[in-house]
Amino acid sequence: MYKASTILTSFLIFLFCNVSYGTIVTSNGTGGGPWGTDASWDPAAPACGDTITILAGDLITVESQLDYSACGSPMFVTIFGTLDFNTNGMKLRLPCGSGVIIEVGGLLTSTGGGGGANNQITICGVEVWRTSDGDVSGYFAFGDVLPITLMNFDAEIDNTAVKLIWSTSAELNNDYFTIERSENGLDFEFVAEVPGSGNSTTIKNYEQYDDSPLTGTSYYRLKQTDFDGKFEYVDLLAVNFNQDDDGICTLHVYPNPCVGGCTINLEDCPLADSQVDVELYDALGKKIVNRVSPKSKDKDISFHLNSSNNLAPGVYIVRASTNGKNQASRVVVK
Repeated sequence: MYKASTILTSFLIFLFCNVSYGTIVTSNGTGGGPWGTDASWDPAAPACGDTITILAGDLITVESQLDYSACGSPMFVTIFGTLDFNTNGMKLRLPCGSGVIIEVGGLLTSTGGGGGANNQITICGVEVWRTSDGDVSGYFAFGDVLPITLMNFDAEIDNTAVKLIWSTSAELNNDYFTIERSENGLDFEFVAEVPGSGNSTTIKNYEQYDDSPLTGTSYYRLKQTDFDGKFEYVDLLAVNFNQDDDGICTLHVYPNPCVGGCTINLEDCPLADSQVDVELYDALGKKIVNRVSPKSKDKDISFHLNSSNNLAPGVYIVRASTNGKNQASRVVVK
């Protein structure tokens, strides 16, 4: 019998991807708020190098001077909701290589008055939009833009194969994707090539099978190549594929994101009289919680995360160990 679990670890993406765009920051999904306020965002207000998304239905307001021009990494802003310069004289200064995308349904506006160039967006010191240019609705882009906007990259076990699944919400000049695989997370080999959608502003779903997966933990990364040959590595995940008769528990965390409380559940644990270790790490790899549960019979095991754990909002990794095997899951605490 084949059993496996998918390990989604943000710190592995940071360590092993050749290209990094900092933290993925989204508006809070509950209406938005001022750009410079942490409560307007998940997990916090944007910083240098971040990839930023204003969700549909959220209004982010520019009420202070936002100067990122000295940042060493580009920033990318995607607007599905509204970005409003609602205070007179405000500027959003982005570093070189940055881009702003207004998606279909999104809006860039200025209700703060002043006229002319009083409110403006600059990229690498060059003015790309000012109040007098008027409202901008999608689809429209300023500056450099990411060749794809990746929504997810995940894996499932399908009998004797690993099924890789990913989705994009936008593509620009995207020729094809490449799936690569590694046993150690450092040395990668070709698995498959999948055609891209060229230019698209709608959700595109992709899948590709690895029919000869490696036993144990292996790493898959997603590479994107433009029509002009330029490429970048956009995401990485680890998959635990085991061929066992004795099996291991299956780890689930729900609901995820965890708002107020959630459950860590280990299901289908077939081995009696074995010990289960459950650990919780923050995004920097610091252990926050450690639980040990002896099993006296075959059963499911559940733990709960709630406000009593004193967890700050952010991204955490839940790791479970049983029968000498490890698996992990990413959980967002709000």
